[in-house]
Amino acid sequence: MDFGKEVRRRREALGLTLEQLAERAGLTPNYIGGIEAGRRDPSLSSILGLAKGLGVPPGELVGGIHDLEPAAIEAARLFQGASEDVQDAVLRLLRAVTRGRRRSG
Repeated sequence: MDFGKEVRRRREALGLTLEQLAERAGLTPNYIGGIEAGRRDPSLSSILGLAKGLGVPPGELVGGIHDLEPAAIEAARLFQGASEDVQDAVLRLLRAVTRGRRRSG
């Protein structure tokens, strides 16, 4: 996975401009643009700032759950913050939907 491309993908999925992410991350828009374009290698402190600005654990930016679509990542965050009863209900629903698709497919 290319770090800069992942930062851009997540920034755009959140609807953030370079300027907005820069403000959240404590970096400059020009620096982040260079990272996204692959012209700059970020320091550890920059990776941590970008992760904070994007609202994700740093590991997700450096090879965590890169195969998931932005909607799946958002769903996981919402799920994690839900009560245990809601999580159980959502899991039952997803399992039922998945079983139904396997039978009909």
